[in-house]
Amino acid sequence: MKSRMRLIGIVALLTAFLSAGCKNTLPVDNEEDETDVFVPVTKITGVKTTIIVGTFSLSGTVVPDNATNKTIIWNVVDGEDTDATINENILKTKVYGTLKVKATIVNGKAVGEDYTQNFTIFVDPFVPVTSIDLVCSGPSKVDDSYIVGDLYLDGNVNPDDASYTDIGWTVKDAGTTYARIKLGDDTLTTKAKGTVIITATIINGTADGIDYTEDFSIDIYDDVP
Repeated sequence: MKSRMRLIGIVALLTAFLSAGCKNTLPVDNEEDETDVFVPVTKITGVKTTIIVGTFSLSGTVVPDNATNKTIIWNVVDGEDTDATINENILKTKVYGTLKVKATIVNGKAVGEDYTQNFTIFVDPFVPVTSIDLVCSGPSKVDDSYIVGDLYLDGNVNPDDASYTDIGWTVKDAGTTYARIKLGDDTLTTKAKGTVIITATIINGTADGIDYTEDFSIDIYDDVP
C-alpha cells in the first residue's frame, strides 16, 4: 500500500514538473501588432502640372504606399485668372493661365494632424481640330484604290498644335465589304469589294465635352483596277 502511494506521488510530481517545463518553453510574442502602427504621409507625387482648358480629373500618388490614410481632398487655393472650380477631384477651368491647388489628406501626418501639399498648375489654351487628312497604307494601295484585305489607317490632324490629336476609328457603313476595325488596332479589314464609310473621332476635339468627327469613303476592289 505504501509503495502504491509513493508511486502516485512520484507521478504527480513528474506531471507538475513537465507542465511547468512546457509553459517555460512556449514562445513569447513581444512584437507590436503592425496593424496598430500609424504610417504618416511623406509626400504626394505624380500630379500633372500642365493641362488644357476644360475638364480635368486630378490624381496623385501618395508616398509611402502603405500610408495609413491616402484619400486626397482637392481645393483651389488661387485660380481666379482661370475661373477654376473643383468638385471632388474634377477640376474645371474656363480660361488659360496659372492656378494653385491644395491636396489634403485628413489625419495624414498623425491622428488629428492633416497632411497638405500645394501644386501649381499651368492651364494651356484650347486649340480645336479643324480637319483630318486620311492616310491609308498597306500592300493593297494603288493610286488611292485598295484591294480586299487589311488596310492600316492613320491621319494627319489639323492644325498641328491641336490640343487633342488621338484618333479613334469606327465603321459607319460597311456596305458590301464586310468591313470591321480590328479590336485594339487601327486596321480596317474587308472581305469583299464595295464602298466602306469610316468615321474618325477625336475625343474633346471640337471643345471640352464635344468630340470632333469626320467621315471618309474608301473604295475596295477584288483586284487592282
